[in-house]
Amino acid sequence: MVEKNSASRPEEEAQDLSLIISSNIKRLISQTGITQKELAEKLGVAAASMTEYCKGRRIPNVEFFVSLKNHFDISIDDFLTKKINPTAPSLPAKTAFLDSGTIATYHKYCGLYLAFYLDTGKYKGKDSLSPQESLVFGLLYLYENPTSLTIPEFSCAAILGIKSLDEALQIKGRMEELEEPSKIMDYIGRQHSETAYYGDFELSQDHAFISLRHVNTDRALIILHRVDNNKTNYAGGIGTINSISKGRERTPVVQFMGLSRYPLSLSIEEIHRALLLDSPSYDVGKEADDLTATFKLLYLDSPGEKERPDFTDHQKSLIIRATLERSIRKNMERNMFRYAKISERDDDEWYHAVKRSSKANVQASKNQGSNL
Repeated sequence: MVEKNSASRPEEEAQDLSLIISSNIKRLISQTGITQKELAEKLGVAAASMTEYCKGRRIPNVEFFVSLKNHFDISIDDFLTKKINPTAPSLPAKTAFLDSGTIATYHKYCGLYLAFYLDTGKYKGKDSLSPQESLVFGLLYLYENPTSLTIPEFSCAAILGIKSLDEALQIKGRMEELEEPSKIMDYIGRQHSETAYYGDFELSQDHAFISLRHVNTDRALIILHRVDNNKTNYAGGIGTINSISKGRERTPVVQFMGLSRYPLSLSIEEIHRALLLDSPSYDVGKEADDLTATFKLLYLDSPGEKERPDFTDHQKSLIIRATLERSIRKNMERNMFRYAKISERDDDEWYHAVKRSSKANVQASKNQGSNL
């Protein structure tokens, strides 16, 4: 019995190794958004061989792993012993041409953020959902990607589509306990692979660009104002996000997204209102004059004027209704959504809401400590 087990152990170990490699190749393909054929071409192997590797029928040769490390900066040891969480291949590092001050600004943005946005999958053409029904939550993680290069590279990952704020806060707490980027990325890949996004983080002179990929079904681009100030960290802001709507109608959508490094001391209704950038403003002076003139025509006799037409009550109701509908339609057309543009005021108001929440959280922590 002992000899039989000893003889079978190398075969079992080889089978386990091939399954780990197969799983990691599939994860690499899934999370970088490239095809199996494209990966084979990039690594210089035959398409048929790549199929064998993916099915766990063969173990690649040494040249395969060397090429894998050169293209994706993946540890060979990690690839052979545990599940990896690769990000997509980075673009050439823009930080090579940046001064130390700008790199320091990158570090101000690094960290874990709560994300607030609206559930476009439930929107069916009528804005009848309550704030509790339409608000969705997520987590965005910006970090410096460990690399052997002397030039720093910055990446990002996100968990989107969280249905409740309590759940988002619980996940955030678990991720904060992990601290290290590699452990956080491993957690995202293991526990939230279905809702995980991976991508790049880049600063321009005036903006922050966060590009995200979700397997092959979705891409998202978040644009924020770039903030340079004397604060240690970027607290949060409101930006636009362009992505694919969920639900039955998977169509392009652009909306506003709020980010906060801290839990907000705002109600769901207040967060919802902030994402709508408050209500549209308009002047109804002319419409009010038209409605007043209509009432005078229908109900008042004016001296020196022609005799008032004799309308029935039903006709009067129809005329007033048509006048109101015309006035409302004009104001709606003037305020109709044409583009999502965030002003400096909008971003500043969100920032101060985050700042107030941060102070409230610090005070609550102090009060809790004094009661112990």
